[in-house]
Amino acid sequence: MFVLADGTMHAHISEMPVRTYEKAHRHGPSFHVMCVMGQGFSLPWYEHEQDFRRIDWKHGMALVPADRQFHQHFNTGPQPARYLATAVSGLRYPTMLAQRVSLLGAKEGDTPAVSESVKEGGDQIEYEDQDPRIHRIWLEDMRKNGAPPKMEKYIATPEDMKAPAC
Repeated sequence: MFVLADGTMHAHISEMPVRTYEKAHRHGPSFHVMCVMGQGFSLPWYEHEQDFRRIDWKHGMALVPADRQFHQHFNTGPQPARYLATAVSGLRYPTMLAQRVSLLGAKEGDTPAVSESVKEGGDQIEYEDQDPRIHRIWLEDMRKNGAPPKMEKYIATPEDMKAPAC
């Protein structure tokens, strides 16, 4: 994560290794996620929604998660997937009310809410707590691409998904 020119914008770059995906998370508004390399998809949804939307992405595409909308990014390509996320406001200069309020009770060294489990009052869903359909959606893409998943140390592949696609 970095703050650009001591300004009110911040950004971070994230890279997902081949055949992996990130934990679901949510945050405030204004984030723009730009795919720098790789291919995959994202699933955005609001808490209590039953269905997921799917947004496929590749180099040059951008997506903008809505305020407090859970979303999760998945790498389905043969190379690492990298994205740049930029946003107005930040930890140093919290220009939005929600950020100012959340920082009032923060102490130095506190973990940002987006890195804490929703079970702990944060904004991240742990792999073991995610809707089981999510892992299956991604596994089906891996089967179609003939790519064995690399998520076993985080989340088990259901037995019926271990057989190769017909």
